[in-house]
Amino acid sequence: MQTKLRKSSQTLAIAIAAFAVTITSVQAFGNQEFLTQAGLNDEQVVAVQEARELRRMGDLKAARDALLDAGIDEETITELRQAHRQHRANHQHRFKVQIAQDLTPQQQDALQVAKAANDRVAVHAILDEAGIERPVKQTGGRYRKDATE
Repeated sequence: MQTKLRKSSQTLAIAIAAFAVTITSVQAFGNQEFLTQAGLNDEQVVAVQEARELRRMGDLKAARDALLDAGIDEETITELRQAHRQHRANHQHRFKVQIAQDLTPQQQDALQVAKAANDRVAVHAILDEAGIERPVKQTGGRYRKDATE
C-alpha cells in the first residue's frame, strides 16, 4: 500500500512538473490583448492571469487546474506558441522596415558596424538620433523600454 501511494504521488509530481513547463510557456503570452487576438475568450484570459499568480506563489497544481478548467490544454498552448512566434516575427519585420526607411545611408552603415561590434550603447544612440523607438523588451514579467535601463 505504501509503495503504491508513493508511486502515485511520484506520478502526480512528474505530471505537475511537466505541466509547470507548459504553464511557463503560457506566461510568455500574458498580454491580454495578444491572448484575445489569439482566440482566447475572457474566461481563458482571466485563467492565464490567475495561473500566473498561482505559479508565482508556488502553487503549480492550482495553476494547472485553473488553465484546464478554462479549457486551455496542450493543443491550445501549442497554438498560442505559434501565434506568439508569428506576432514577434511581424513585429521584427516592421521594426526592420522602419529602420530602412528612417535611417540615412551613413546611419545604416554605422548601425551595421555597431551591431557587428555588439555595441548596444552605439546601436541605441543611432536609433535615438534617428527618432526610432526601440522595441519593448520583456524581462522578469515587466515591460521596459530597453534592457539596459
